[in-house]
Amino acid sequence: MKIVEYSRSLQWVGNLQCPSCAQLTPGWRSSGMSECFPHFFCSDCSNVIHREADKKLLYEAAATPKLLAQIAATLPECPCGGRFTPGAGPKCGHCHQEIPLVANAVAYLHNPNMVLLDGAVRISDHLPPYQVRIID
Repeated sequence: MKIVEYSRSLQWVGNLQCPSCAQLTPGWRSSGMSECFPHFFCSDCSNVIHREADKKLLYEAAATPKLLAQIAATLPECPCGGRFTPGAGPKCGHCHQEIPLVANAVAYLHNPNMVLLDGAVRISDHLPPYQVRIID
């Protein structure tokens, strides 16, 4: 699998602080112009899926609980064995507890800022998967 490296010095690279252990986990955040919506985190790890087919549905209809349920029913299993699911957030790189980024799963459908933590894999329906590595 391809590994994409992002330098810590880039403006899109920062740290998420875990509310459980207070440790910092580095990650990359897509720009709002990237249109990486909707995207969904795995229930068990920090992998993210972004599918153009889901974006097309959002262009055709409003973000509603019904549309979210329709998309959720088609989300696949993650390679780690978990499942991509609405409402899930990335997991702390230290204690593996969820870092809550998704307060409202319906509203989050339009969030273009996809967060990929160090080591996470981005999965897509139109591009090969790649893993993110944050480097000094």
